[in-house]
Amino acid sequence: MLILLAVASDGNGQDTPTTPQEQYDALRKEYDRASSSAVPLTDAERLEFVGRVYKHRNALAQKFLELAEKHPSDPIALDALVQSVWQVNTTPWPVELVGEDTARAKAFERIEHDYIKSDKLGPLCQRVSYGFCQEYESFLRAVLAQNPHRQVQATACLSLGQFLSGRLHRIELCQEQPALAKEFEGLYGEAYFAQLQRQNQESTNREIEAVLEQAMEKYGDVQLTAGNTIGALAKVKLHEIRFLRVGKEAQDIEGADQEGKQFKLSDYRGKAVLLDFWSQY
Repeated sequence: MLILLAVASDGNGQDTPTTPQEQYDALRKEYDRASSSAVPLTDAERLEFVGRVYKHRNALAQKFLELAEKHPSDPIALDALVQSVWQVNTTPWPVELVGEDTARAKAFERIEHDYIKSDKLGPLCQRVSYGFCQEYESFLRAVLAQNPHRQVQATACLSLGQFLSGRLHRIELCQEQPALAKEFEGLYGEAYFAQLQRQNQESTNREIEAVLEQAMEKYGDVQLTAGNTIGALAKVKLHEIRFLRVGKEAQDIEGADQEGKQFKLSDYRGKAVLLDFWSQY
């Protein structure tokens, strides 16, 4: 009896996860706990905490990947692979602070090879649209080209446009801030970053607009979980690219000033203008 109890419990007296689902649930619980410090932090402590969270979750990502590789035929395998790439580094933290994500490339390779036609990939498409790394682009393009589910196709199309636009914006920022460029190089690879810096921005812009136009025309009626439609979100993003980016001519607007006098923005062409939008409601 004592021997059986020892085998069935861990060092804390708790049952050791045995099935793939139980192992996944235990890792998820640990993953979720990692994001809370439980106490107020100073700026310096917060930065240190961010580094610990990223490194801990990177280590857990490797465990999720190993779980999926060990049980490839179990339904939990895809969930584990998705969770292994769920942490998206949207801020170029120094790699010395957050560590390297060693599971990402292998996990995306397995998703593309084994699960690219799954109807569960929509949330991951949305998630990676805010990121930067090379695997996100190839994943989104593969989903758009190969996934048979219209909802997932639509999400991948919009996400690809958002991803390409966000990545181009970051590249433009890096051209202005060399220190930022160094951090991106450290996180995502020098060769990949150099390739992005050599791309023709005008042709990239044209592709982004074409992808978002496809999202509007082909998938405009598809609804996302938040209640927005693909068409509405693509339209907003297109407007931002065409009229609100640095160097673009602002779309003309008409309105009344604080004295009730009608004006048009074009009346002030050639002058520095500050626009302050607000509402009394």
